[in-house]
Amino acid sequence: MARDTQETLSKFALTGDDLKKLKRAAELVMPILDDALAHFYSFAVTDPEIAQFFPDEGVMEHARGAQKKHWQRLLSGSFDDDYLASAERVGSVHFKIQLPFAMYLSGYSRASAYIQQRLLERAGPLVGKYAKRRQGEILGVLTRAFAFDTYQVIAAYFAAQKAEQDTAFRYLSDGISRMSARDLSSPIPGPEASDFPARYDEVRQSFNGLMSSMGEVIMTIQDATGNLNRIASEVNQSAEDLSRRTETQAATLEQTAAAVEEINHSVQSSTESTSSTEKVVLQTRQNAARGNDVAEQAVTKMREISESSAQISQIIGVIDDIAFQTNLLALNAGVEAARAGEAGRGFAVVASEVRGLAQRAADSAKEIKALVSTSTQHVDNGVEMVDQAGTALTDIVKDIEKVSTLTADIVNSAREQSTGLSEIATGVSQLDQVTQQNAAMVEETAAAIMSLQTDTQVLSELVGTFKTAGAGNVQRLPKLENSQGSSVQPVKDAVGF
Repeated sequence: MARDTQETLSKFALTGDDLKKLKRAAELVMPILDDALAHFYSFAVTDPEIAQFFPDEGVMEHARGAQKKHWQRLLSGSFDDDYLASAERVGSVHFKIQLPFAMYLSGYSRASAYIQQRLLERAGPLVGKYAKRRQGEILGVLTRAFAFDTYQVIAAYFAAQKAEQDTAFRYLSDGISRMSARDLSSPIPGPEASDFPARYDEVRQSFNGLMSSMGEVIMTIQDATGNLNRIASEVNQSAEDLSRRTETQAATLEQTAAAVEEINHSVQSSTESTSSTEKVVLQTRQNAARGNDVAEQAVTKMREISESSAQISQIIGVIDDIAFQTNLLALNAGVEAARAGEAGRGFAVVASEVRGLAQRAADSAKEIKALVSTSTQHVDNGVEMVDQAGTALTDIVKDIEKVSTLTADIVNSAREQSTGLSEIATGVSQLDQVTQQNAAMVEETAAAIMSLQTDTQVLSELVGTFKTAGAGNVQRLPKLENSQGSSVQPVKDAVGF
C-alpha cells in the first residue's frame, strides 16, 4: 500500500523538493483555511442541492471541522496512515450519503480557488523573476496536492462502492448457491437484520421474490406430481385390471365365435336336411295323392263288381225260377205219363231226367247264388274297406299337405335362421377382431400408463429434492423506494467535501 502511495505521489510530483515546497505553501495556507471553509459553507447554504446535506448548523460545523483537519493532514505533506485513513473516510462517507461528484468537485474547486486567490492577494505586486517563480511554484504544488487529495477521496469513494457491491453480490451469490443446491427456504436477510447494503435492497427483494415464486411453483409441482403419481398409480392399476378383463373377454368372445360358427354349420346342415325332408314330404304327398286316386278307382271297380254281382244274382234268380218251373213241368209230365200208362213210360223217363236236371240246375243255382251272395258280401266289405282306405288316404294327403306346409315354413325359418346366424357369426367374428385389437390397445395403454407413472415418479423424486419453505412461511417483502431517489440521507458523519 505504501509503495502504491509513493508511486501515486510521484505521478502528482509531490515527492522530494516538491514535498518541501508543499510544506512551505502550507505555512501560507494554514492561516486562511478557516476563511476558505467559511467562504464555501456560506455558499453551500444558498444552494438548495448542497444545503439539503446540511440540515442544521451542528452538522455543518462538524463537517467544517472534519474538513479542516483533513486539509491540515494534507498540507503537512506527511501522507501517512492518518491522512490516508482520513481520505478514505471522506470518500466512504461521500458514497454513503451519495454525494454527487459534481457537487464534490465544484465545492472543492471553489474552496481551493478561494485559497489561491487569497494567496495571490497577499503576495501583492511581486517584482523580480524569483518572486514570481516562487509564487508559481506554491500555486502549482497546491493545485497538485488538491488534485492528489481529490484522487484519494474518489478512489475511496469507488472502494466503498465496490465493498458495498461485493457485500451485496456475496449475499446474492450465496443465495444463488442455495438455489443451485435446490434450497429455496432461506431468503436473503434485509439490512435491518444483516450487513446487506440498503442501496441494493430492491435487488434483494427481487431475488427473494424470485425465490418465493420458485418455491411456490416447486411446492405446487410437488403437490401436483404427488397427486399425479397417485392418480397414475390408480389408473395403472385400473388399466391392468381392464387389460386382464379384456383378455378374458377376448378369450371368451373367441370361444363364443367358434361356438356360433359351429352352430351356424349345424343350422346350415339342418337347413339342408330340412330341405331334403321337404323334398321327401313333397314326393310322399305326390305318392299319397296317386294312392288316393288308385283307391278311388278301386272303390269304383268294386262298386261295378258289386253291381255285376247283383245282376248275376238276378240272373241266378231267373235260372232258379226256370228250374222251378221246369221241375213243375217235369212233375206234370210224369203225372201225364203215368196216366198214359205204358205209352207214356218214355215221357216219364224224360220227365224224370228233366226233373233231375231241373233239380240239379236249381241246386247249382242255389250254390251259385250262395257263392254270389258271399262274393257280394265280400265285395261290399271290400268296397267298405276301400272306402275307408280312400278316406284314410284322403286324410293322409291332407295331413301330408299340412306337413308339407309346415316343412316349407320350417325350411324358410331355418333359412332365415341360417342367414341370421351367418350375420351373427360375421358380427361376432368382427367383434372378436375388434376385441383382440382393443386388448392389444389396452396392453399398449397399460404400458404407456406404466411409463407415465415411472416418469411421474422420477419427476416427483426430482422436485422432492427441492427444499422449500411452507406455503404460509414464504417471506413476502414490500417494495422500497430507490435510495438514490428524492430523499437524501442527512450528513451525520460529515467530513466535509
